[in-house]
Order: sequence, then structure tokens, then C-alpha cells
Amino acid sequence: MMHNMITSLRKGVSMLALITTSFIILSCPHETRGLSSPSTLLPSFSKATSSSSSLPIRRVAIIGGGIAGLSLGHALENSSSCAKPYLDVCKALPPVATTTTTSETISGEYGIETCIFDSRPKLNFEAGAGVQINGGARAIQKINSDLFDAVKEASLPLKKIKSRTKPWFGNKKFATLLELDIKDIIQQTGGTAEEELIVDGQVMAFTIMRGALQEVLFNKLPPGASSRVKFNKTLVHIQNHNDNGKQEGIICHFSDGTIEGPFDLVIGCDGINSAVKEFVEKGNISTVDTKTKRSAPIYSGIRIQYAVQDSYDSDNGIDNDSAELVQYFGDGAYALTGVYGAGKGRKPTKGAFLISRDPDYIGPFKKKNKSDQESLSLLASSSNSIANENSDWTQDVQSLESVMSQRIEESNVPSIQLGPIVKESDRFFELGVYFHNPLSWNGWSREVPNSGGKYTVLAGDAAHAMPPFLGQGSNQAIQDAYCLASKIFEHNANCLRQKEGLLIQQQSSIDENDDKKEEDELKILSLKQLLKEYENTRKETQMHRNHKRIRNSSP
Repeated sequence: MMHNMITSLRKGVSMLALITTSFIILSCPHETRGLSSPSTLLPSFSKATSSSSSLPIRRVAIIGGGIAGLSLGHALENSSSCAKPYLDVCKALPPVATTTTTSETISGEYGIETCIFDSRPKLNFEAGAGVQINGGARAIQKINSDLFDAVKEASLPLKKIKSRTKPWFGNKKFATLLELDIKDIIQQTGGTAEEELIVDGQVMAFTIMRGALQEVLFNKLPPGASSRVKFNKTLVHIQNHNDNGKQEGIICHFSDGTIEGPFDLVIGCDGINSAVKEFVEKGNISTVDTKTKRSAPIYSGIRIQYAVQDSYDSDNGIDNDSAELVQYFGDGAYALTGVYGAGKGRKPTKGAFLISRDPDYIGPFKKKNKSDQESLSLLASSSNSIANENSDWTQDVQSLESVMSQRIEESNVPSIQLGPIVKESDRFFELGVYFHNPLSWNGWSREVPNSGGKYTVLAGDAAHAMPPFLGQGSNQAIQDAYCLASKIFEHNANCLRQKEGLLIQQQSSIDENDDKKEEDELKILSLKQLLKEYENTRKETQMHRNHKRIRNSSP
């Protein structure tokens, strides 16, 4: 009986790892309603569609220069794949019809110009811990193959994931729950997972330091896009643009007193404490004096400590050209060790991460008692960012080594494996894990009043912050960028078709006897509907589909 229980547990954990680590794959198929070819002729927009909704998106403000924001910069200015719906329409029209008719010149190759605004003084490519990318790697490849090659060169291919657990009874050694060969498990799963995660023999699974990934994403931006990345820009206000009574576009105000715009779309990639998210939810952004009134993210009661050993040299014959991740489940704690790519031509980085419960956590709040303050006092010498939970990865506290070692001992995670990594580490971080309330009445987008039908929309942690699990937040952010950019280009393609009359000249070609369902499938979505479709698609995680497929295939 015990043997069957353990077998079932291992099978269940294998399924969990299969679903949540390697197979959160791209869930935004690149197809456009009724647009099977450039010459496809579609019905017209309804009379209810306002003229402002037929205007294309040309200038985009991206608030936040992290993984989500930089990925969007590529998806909008460096991706013929995302721009395919728009490019197909351009090919079907005379050259004169595809030129921009506005007085402002747009430098983006695909008709869109991005401006990225980040609150930090600069991007710190040495900050942060390691992540593993799988579905995100596939999204990068779809965005731009040259960008993918650069990311691959900066990474290490992930070969295996191992999970070990403290025994339920006695003082025996840690038992192995599972050992996954990534390529084998993808091939066994087959179907969409194999199609998306093994491409031309390349397994879409890599480990990379967060800073190294941002470095590649930033350095590979097209020259025009990189010149429009601006730092020390903290968003404080969003309003409509009023030009001599003509209200068209969005203006962004920043804490340094500067004003930027007008923009046709503002995308919030500004993380867990997103100002754009507050605008989407409330219609305004709190001032500095009232910032405490902002809808705060919810504290999960989970603490994460990171120990990072730079320029790691293997001394036991382990291959430094690939990586494996090892998980350890202890008493109320979870640990992870692994080796991560640190950039092309650089030695890899080794990391140990400990995820544990906050002993002073009660409900959705942190308990501010004496013991809590004493435990945090060890960190006070390095930064005053404890209150905001080190959201910018600025912490680097050598004294955290002793705190982390103590928690490893208390949780009975095997110190013989983690201890040497912690001892040899060069950098330490501690973060509290927060998440957003998933029950939001306003969703991820909001129209800016009196802006001519212009919108704000969210991506990355600003939309769906989640507790960490092998870097899946990074994967989701990159996939958001691909899917959102595809919807933006679909909108621009629809605008161009409408402008050139391609949507109305064959209205009569729809047979009156055609099934109404088929006619509905040909309807063009408005920008509002496309943004909602992006949101709904991203919320339908591949996890549910894979779980259903595995469950149905189980004996």
C-alpha cells in the first residue's frame, strides 16, 4: 500500500512539474479572423464603430524597461512575425496606400514607434537571480530568430530537473521524487508541447541570469528603438491630449516634471507596484502624498532568499555547457539549486534559492512585532528598501548569509548541498512575494477619457504577478509581449483595410443564405475587443489544457 502511495505521489509530482515548468507554452496562435491571405475580403465595420477606432496605433509608450517592456519593444519594432497581419495587407495594396498620412514621421520599420520609460537610473545587468525560460524562449524565437540566437548564446541549455524530498518518517536521506530529462518528457507528451518546445531539434529550455537576459534584450533593440529608452522616468499622471480643441492621444507626466506624448497606446510593464495598473483600476494615479492609498498588492507570506555565486567553475567534472535544476522539499520550505548562463563568453553563475514561510505572517498582512524587526535589522545596513520588498533587486547583503544558513538548518533542507553554495556566494537578496487580486472588475485595459479612443493596457507582473516557480513570471512576460503585439498589428491591419475599402467592397459577396455563425466568424474586432481577447487568451494558461490531456490519457 505504501509503495502504491509513493508511486502515485511521484506520478502526481511528475505531472505537476510537467505542467508548470516545461510546458507553459505559447497560447496565442498567430491567426487572424478571415485573414487567410492578403487578398481575403471581409465584411465592413458596423455603423456603430466610431471613426477613432479605425485609427491605427503608431506611437506606443511602454512604462517599464524590464523583461516585459524590452520584449514588447522587440515585438513591436523588431518582429516581422508579430507584424504579419499588417504586412500582408501592405503587400496587397499599392505602395502609395501604405504610407503614413500623419504629419509625424514614424521611424519604426513596421509602422509603430515605441518609447520605453524606466524609473531606474539605468539597467543593472548584474542584478537579480537566475530564471529558466521555456515557453518564453519559444516566444522569443517567434518574435525574432536573431534575437533568439543571442539569448541562446547567453544561456545554458537546461537538460534535467530533479526533485528530492525529506522522508515522511525517520531520519533517512532525502528521497528522489522525480528526475526529468527535459527532451524525453516533451517527446513523451507529444502534441502541441512537442511542436512548440522542440524546434528543429532544439529544446526550448534554458537557464539564464535575469540581468543577462535583460542585457541581450536591450542591446539587440533596433537602433531607433534603443535611442528612445529613457531612464529616471517615474509615471505620475495620464491624461488625454488636447491640441487646440482636438482631443486625440494620451499624454504621460513623469516625476521629474517632463511630459511625453501624445501616444496612441500606453502599456504598463511597470511591475508589481504598477502605476498604470492603478490607472486601469481607478482612472487615476496616486500622488506621492497619497501613495499609501494605492491598491497595494497582496502579501503572500512567502519569503525568498537568494545566494548567487558569480563566475562559477565546476570542480567535480560537471559539464558547464549545460544545466540542471535540483529542487529540495523540506519542512515548510522549498529550495532550488542550479547553474545559469551569465552572458556570451562569460563563466556561468551558480545559485541557491530558499523559499520559506514568513513566521510573522497573519492573513494578508505582515505582523510588525519585535522579532520581525530584529530579523530585518540584519539587512538595514545595505538599503532602506525593505518596505518595498526590494522590488528593484538592489539589495546585496553579505550578512544575509548567516540568516539564510539558519533557515536552511531550521527547514531541514540538506545543508550539505546548499551550504557550500551559500558560503561561496558573492551576492545575496531577500524578497517578499506579492501577488495581485485575480478578481478585478476592470481587467487589464482601460480607455483614456476624451483621448479619441486610446487605451492603456497591462503586461507582465503589472497584469498578473505570481509567486515564483522556476522563473515562470519571466516566461509569461515574454509571451504577453508576443500576444499583445500580435493583437496591436491585427488592429492596424484592420484599420488599413477599412481605409482602403477592402472591408466593404465585397459585402454583397456574403450569400444571404450563409449560416449566421460563419458570418459572425468574419466580423472584425474593435481595439477594445482585441485587448480583451489578449487578456482572456493569456488568462487561459496552457496548464489547464495540459492537465486535461494528461488526465484523460491516464489509465
